[in-house]
Amino acid sequence: MIKIRNWTDEERNYLIDLVEKYGTSWSKIAGLMSKRFGEKFTYDQCRSQWRLNPEKVKKPPLDDEEWEILSDGSHRSKKLIWLNSKQDKDPETLMLAHGYDPEEWELISSKNKIWNVYSKVDKTQTLYSSTINVRPKKQVFDLAAFEKIIEKLPKIKIPKVISKPDEEAPYLNIPLFDMHFGISNYDYYIPTQERILYYLEKPRKDVLFIIGQDLFHNNDFRGRTASGREIQRVDMEQAEEDAWKFYKPLIETAIKNSEQVHVYYSVGNHDEFSAWSFVRMLSRVYGEQVTFDTRFKERKVHMLGKNFVGMNHSDKKNIKRLPENFATEFPVEWSMATTREVFVGHEHAEKEIELVSDTGGILLRRMPTRNKIDDWHDSMGYTTAHKRFKIFEYNETEVLHEHYV
Repeated sequence: MIKIRNWTDEERNYLIDLVEKYGTSWSKIAGLMSKRFGEKFTYDQCRSQWRLNPEKVKKPPLDDEEWEILSDGSHRSKKLIWLNSKQDKDPETLMLAHGYDPEEWELISSKNKIWNVYSKVDKTQTLYSSTINVRPKKQVFDLAAFEKIIEKLPKIKIPKVISKPDEEAPYLNIPLFDMHFGISNYDYYIPTQERILYYLEKPRKDVLFIIGQDLFHNNDFRGRTASGREIQRVDMEQAEEDAWKFYKPLIETAIKNSEQVHVYYSVGNHDEFSAWSFVRMLSRVYGEQVTFDTRFKERKVHMLGKNFVGMNHSDKKNIKRLPENFATEFPVEWSMATTREVFVGHEHAEKEIELVSDTGGILLRRMPTRNKIDDWHDSMGYTTAHKRFKIFEYNETEVLHEHYV
């Protein structure tokens, strides 16, 4: 038999909030209601109340909520809330009262001051001025489960049609950074794809793809970056499909016309996991004919002849140390190189900088992007950079041609 209870406006409104967020998962909702209000709410009570009163009770809030997003991605929230003496020490109750899901956020600190001991809504509770700091929970990735998924992907064998490699420019470097799929889609990037295919039709000794460096706008399906910072949320399923449609013909054409093809995953600050998993899927499909580097390393190098091609996203603000970093970490490649260049992204603008240290120098190439303007760059006024990508042709010892695509 369903126990009849007198619901307060506060309880009814919170019930509707939970239904909007979790649907009709009544067992979960009953548990969250019990935690929030310190009383037992049952499955049947919550379901019946929602059916009888599916609309929120319109009443003025206790006070305007104050909240801010801090530079490290954490949030600070301040508001007046109703709590009893047990609830003000419960992290989950505090986060729920401020509108944060305990499954997605963790409490850093809280400060609660008794504001008033009288409540027009429920005289048994105490009104608090509550301030909390919360941060997104770190994302947990089940590597074993992911590997089982990609094992089911079919392996593709592409027939070779290569004859004699292009004598003038036998090497091709394709560093497409800050593509931000989800903001930009496949149709938008078709002209870039077509221009690159033109250069891939020429026979080569080696073609290098650097994939990552914010290939995707989000790192997960909740609109967050790799650090957990909430940003403009995009459709990640569509973004991954678009990225696949973009890179599939490029890689397959490179396989046909080049003696070697290399794909390097390069870490970005937006899409650390989503870009890595995309490259891992590519490695499953094309791994028999393409050499992949999927390691989580900030700095990597590939040699095209005697051309030193370094890669680093450069979001850590340490570019002055790059010559020393690369010379120390890659001494063999550094010593044999006749040309040393490092390709970086992150700033969505084209720039070339000569960096010199005691160990030698490099040309830092900060790469442009054709990506559309997202909400953040628009609000900050970063809208003036040229929209384009750039690829490079090499002979054995130097860069021969630079092409905007």
